[in-house]
Amino acid sequence: MGRRVKIELNVEASRLYQMTNPSQKDIHERCYLSDDNDGFTESGKIEDFLSNVYLSQEIEWVGVTKDKWYSVAIDSIVYDLDLNNNDTEVCFGNDESDDYVIKGKGGQSGNVVATVKDRESLIGKQNVYKIHFTVYYKEASKSYLIDPKIAINP
Repeated sequence: MGRRVKIELNVEASRLYQMTNPSQKDIHERCYLSDDNDGFTESGKIEDFLSNVYLSQEIEWVGVTKDKWYSVAIDSIVYDLDLNNNDTEVCFGNDESDDYVIKGKGGQSGNVVATVKDRESLIGKQNVYKIHFTVYYKEASKSYLIDPKIAINP
């Protein structure tokens, strides 16, 4: 039986924020993902992180940091049209529509919640998506993105 899955984006916020024009590799090296459902990356790379999620269940993305004076907000989750195969269905939305972009709740520590469609054709498929997030430091902020994966289970 499926359940809600919480995915945490852990950011070395002070190190990332202090960088001028960080590359995507720099961003990936200062972030890591974890979830409460045995998510993993065989390669150790954040872009290969895979979370197992379930039909008709919610996924929550939360940004965290241990750095004092910093906070991390998840701004949006975006289905990656470029990195997914043409035969891959969008797993978010409902029977009438696909959700390509799921907006966050806003604020300096906002998160995103989405529901996986209840469609058996999604079982066993993987979706690549982008996490758009912002690091806040006092009154200022900088935005970034990473692109992990999810696998759909019954």
